[in-house]
Amino acid sequence: MSAMPGEDVRTIREALGLSVPKFSTVLGVHPSTVHRWEASGPYPVAIEGVPWSVLAALRQRVIVGQIDPNLVRSKGQEVSDQLVVGGALLALAVLIMFVANEG
Repeated sequence: MSAMPGEDVRTIREALGLSVPKFSTVLGVHPSTVHRWEASGPYPVAIEGVPWSVLAALRQRVIVGQIDPNLVRSKGQEVSDQLVVGGALLALAVLIMFVANEG
């Protein structure tokens, strides 16, 4: 089982500067799912599939790697912009490139 503390999910989302609806759209889950994850606080919550892969990679880069918060925020803005211009798939691609350290 793949699990992550809800507070880590919130930290990642807030570092990116994304609202719950935008973040959930990029991850391909319902906003209530993100709310449920975050509500678990310090307790691990099960996350599966693509959302798990993306969140685990973001956790490594954003929380563990402690990269420049301004870079994280600018990537979040790029993700938000792509949601409007190109949709969720392109926004997800921005996040994947970011965690792959290519963007």
